[in-house]
Amino acid sequence: MAFVTTYESVDSIDASRLHRLLLAYYRILRANRLLPHKLYWPLTPLSKLFLIPHPDTGVRLLAIHCYALQSGMCEAEQEKLEKKVLGDICGVDCQIGCGQDVQGTPRELDGWLLPVLELKRITDARNALIIQLRDFYSVEDGDHGQSLTPSDLS
Repeated sequence: MAFVTTYESVDSIDASRLHRLLLAYYRILRANRLLPHKLYWPLTPLSKLFLIPHPDTGVRLLAIHCYALQSGMCEAEQEKLEKKVLGDICGVDCQIGCGQDVQGTPRELDGWLLPVLELKRITDARNALIIQLRDFYSVEDGDHGQSLTPSDLS
């Protein structure tokens, strides 16, 4: 996580930028938990975001989620860490910027609901792939695909 360097303090980094980076990092970790281990990604930049701590509560919560996923922390330990850093669970607002709508209005979500909303997002995307009819074998009018030649087969 090269976005936190030793030359800049964690509160000097824009919170909306960190939201985007940490949300992408969270999604990478959910897709492949072994990737950080194989690529030797350190945990230190994540821990700096919630131990120093960053002034934005959404950044701290996202950093804790990413840290827990990357380190293989159990859910009970993650909850203890969240209580230590943020206080009572769901007691503090942890808004996370997650992009913009078509008009350019920023969209935010409640960080405490992130795991549930991500699961719904992935399920909806998978269901959309199943529902869409995909005909890989028919040819549309005017579409003349390449045909195989005898040299292609040898």
